[in-house]
Amino acid sequence: MDLRDLAWMVRHLDEPVSAVHLFPDGGLIAGGWDGCVKRWDEQGELLWSASTPDRVMAVTPWGDTLALTAGLHVVVLDLATGEERWSRPLEGSADLQSVVGEHLLTTSSVYDIEHFDFLESAFWLHDANGEELHVHRLDERPWDVIEHDGELLFGLGRPRGGLLATKDGRTFEHRPIAELAVLAMAHDAAGPLVLSSLGDLVRINGDHVEGLANADAMHTGDGRVFLSDEAGGFACIDRGVAWSVKGAPVTAAAAVEGEDGFVAVARWSGAQGHLELVETDGTSLVSHEVAKIEAMTAEGSRLAMGTQAGDVIVLDAPMLRRRLARDEDETETVDDEAAAHRAAMLAKLKALRN
Repeated sequence: MDLRDLAWMVRHLDEPVSAVHLFPDGGLIAGGWDGCVKRWDEQGELLWSASTPDRVMAVTPWGDTLALTAGLHVVVLDLATGEERWSRPLEGSADLQSVVGEHLLTTSSVYDIEHFDFLESAFWLHDANGEELHVHRLDERPWDVIEHDGELLFGLGRPRGGLLATKDGRTFEHRPIAELAVLAMAHDAAGPLVLSSLGDLVRINGDHVEGLANADAMHTGDGRVFLSDEAGGFACIDRGVAWSVKGAPVTAAAAVEGEDGFVAVARWSGAQGHLELVETDGTSLVSHEVAKIEAMTAEGSRLAMGTQAGDVIVLDAPMLRRRLARDEDETETVDDEAAAHRAAMLAKLKALRN
């Protein structure tokens, strides 16, 4: 069965997909490498299409607007119509985005091609009208952000590493974590975890957690944490490694909630993409060859992913289970009919020989 046959809906962006966002009501936003943005409702009807200056990465609902990072710009669109409210150029590529009270906080970073490193980063605070309220500059790049206890925590790269905490987007406090640079962050039942540049999994209090050795990416969903490494290892972390699977290098992953839930792992061999759906205990559910997937997100019982071929595919967990069960029943019926036909032919052959 083709992946499209299992999908809740399939839509097209007309360019490689770089970002996807699912709303709790089932609505969908997708952004592309060339700056196209589209919004569909829960039934898959196109509500609007818009253009931004460059590749869309962060997608942040903000009241009645949608905030985006697009290349060097932060762009804010009307959520209902897709019309541009305002757009501002930043110093370097626009990266992370978070809502702070009534304001929007966006990070940017400047990359030095000659030294193959980031020279400077900045935090930009804007109000709803696009007015610049504050800029905070630093020498490390923020790689990820989570919210915890009323604060935003940004994971910093070298040389300082650790966390940068803020409540208002104006004042920032640096908090070291075992002298580690932080690449990614997530929550589990016991609190925030960070993935360091050394591949270590550490709590923000500095305690190490048993995880996948030399992990280079962190994925979350359904209240769980997953790690992957360059060799294609993928592990579910629950007070240590709960289960792991191997394959081609992982490009994206997410977990779907509920009793019909599953974990989706996108892989890329260098020539072919693969989507592997895994049960919550780590056993294989189904896998398909697909175009390369680098954008994936889950919300409730649904999973959305975007491919380099421009497809936006949404899976619904209960529907997926029903269609897989139906396909299995049809296969068993075909097998039974084939076996009965073969038995009848053997009986005829035996009668002829006698």
